[in-house]
Amino acid sequence: MMPQSTQQVIIDSDFFLEADSFCVVSARRVGTPELHRLLCHDDKEITVITTEAALADVDIIARNKEQWRLFVINCANPFYCVGFLSAIAAAMTQAGLDILLTSTFSRDLVFVPQADVDTATKVLVQLGFKPRQRC
Repeated sequence: MMPQSTQQVIIDSDFFLEADSFCVVSARRVGTPELHRLLCHDDKEITVITTEAALADVDIIARNKEQWRLFVINCANPFYCVGFLSAIAAAMTQAGLDILLTSTFSRDLVFVPQADVDTATKVLVQLGFKPRQRC
C-alpha cells in the first residue's frame, strides 16, 4: 500500500511525453555529450540514451532492438516523495511494460518502448499524474 503522502504528491505531479524517440546504446565513447542522456558509466564503457540521428557520433558496442519514448515526470514535492519511483515502476510492471527509470531529483525520467506509449500514458493517468503539453 502506497503511503498517503506519496499518493498526494503523485496527484499533484504531472508529466509530458518527449517528441523524439530514443535508443539505448552501450558506447566506448560519446562524441557530443549534449546530444545524449547519460544513464551510467564505468571505466570501460558508457551507457547512453540517444536519438537515432545522433548515433553517428557514438562508437557503438551494442544497442536495443526498438526505440524508446521518454516520459518526463515532474514531482510536485521532491523532498516529500517517499516511494515515488517505486509506485511508477510497480504500476507499469504490473501493466506488463518494459521500462527504464532514472531519477534527476526534481523530476524523473521514464523510458518505455515506442509501441507501449499508450499503455504507459494510461497507467500514469490512473496513478493520478496530470498530463501536460511540453513547454
